[in-house]
Amino acid sequence: MIYEKMSQATKTMKSSMIRELVASTKNIEGLISFAGGFPSPKTFPREILSKLYADVITKEGDTVLQYGGSQGDQLLKEELLKWEGYDDLSQEQILITAGATNAIFYMSMALLEPGDVIICEAPSFLGSLVAFEAMGAELHSIALDQEGLDITLLQAKVEELAKAGKRIKFIYTIPDFHNPTGVTMSYPRRKQLIEFALAMEIPILEDNPYSRLRYSGKDIPSLFRLAHDEYGNTEIITEVVTFSKILGPGMRLAYVKGSSVLIERMCSWQQKVNIAPDNVSQRVAARFLTEGHMQAHLESIRKFYQPYLDKMLKCMADYLPSYIQYGKPEGGIFTWLWLPEDMSADLLFEQAKAHKVTFIPGSKFYPVGQEKFNCLRLNFSYSNLQQIEQGMQSLGKLMEDFYT
Repeated sequence: MIYEKMSQATKTMKSSMIRELVASTKNIEGLISFAGGFPSPKTFPREILSKLYADVITKEGDTVLQYGGSQGDQLLKEELLKWEGYDDLSQEQILITAGATNAIFYMSMALLEPGDVIICEAPSFLGSLVAFEAMGAELHSIALDQEGLDITLLQAKVEELAKAGKRIKFIYTIPDFHNPTGVTMSYPRRKQLIEFALAMEIPILEDNPYSRLRYSGKDIPSLFRLAHDEYGNTEIITEVVTFSKILGPGMRLAYVKGSSVLIERMCSWQQKVNIAPDNVSQRVAARFLTEGHMQAHLESIRKFYQPYLDKMLKCMADYLPSYIQYGKPEGGIFTWLWLPEDMSADLLFEQAKAHKVTFIPGSKFYPVGQEKFNCLRLNFSYSNLQQIEQGMQSLGKLMEDFYT
């Protein structure tokens, strides 16, 4: 009876295949997993956070254990704007949320009507894709190259959609150490994208979980920073930043910057869905910044992850067949493999699971009906160095056996 009462959106809503695939391998003893997007627990600043949580609750418990404002903690907002160096932005242009997914959800709810179009990268982060689809959005994907979103293909797609009378609400992009491919959008490509968006008046949702996890090469300004500094615009880009990969995903803490008009509407959705983000975690994050812990912590994380990425890249060179193509990211927590056209990563997943190695098949990162099956994502941040070596040896052997 209850099922018949459900909304059509609920009946047709898809779950996260990544979480289901990870769950399907959970009880395999001795499993080496390159599947999840988990940061290493060894990078969590436990000692500092434990002291800050105790201090905040002891000294500010009357306030932080009470209901908080839907817009987020004022002190945290002040510290974030100082940390990022935006002395001309107002607090009305920033919203604190319980994780990045909520921020993406609030923006989508503020802008989308059923049938509206979102343009995304191909491939892209599955968690966002299933959320967009659940809200009735029509997803159109644009292929990535080694510099990021292909602007020529984007222009052609926008023209095609305009002729079809479609309403494009925004472009969704992960420009830094992209999930799932590890690709970073180049500086010239970022400028091209911003200029195109401004000319066509198409907003951009910039998902930024990884930009501070750069282990080599030069930092590239975020799309929001570029639009702010070089185009004097703080409305065309909405940037979502999470603390999940730098402090710990269990804190469920993120923030979003953008147009004050949009932020206010997103805040209204937060009032209805979540009331307010966690007061204690917000104040702890504020103190973490106030006391100057962030820079040293980020340096320690980058120093920690560098050998893991190096190990993964070396093992791919040593053990993968020559016909496998792979990315060489300079940061983040993922890399991406392209297999021959006739090799299915979905079938390889089942074989690998039987050999106690797992990953995420690339088909899971595409909108429905736009999948590619000869690709896969590897995570290098959670396994130890010995497991990376052993796991990549096994994967390489399985790939070689595919043609025998």
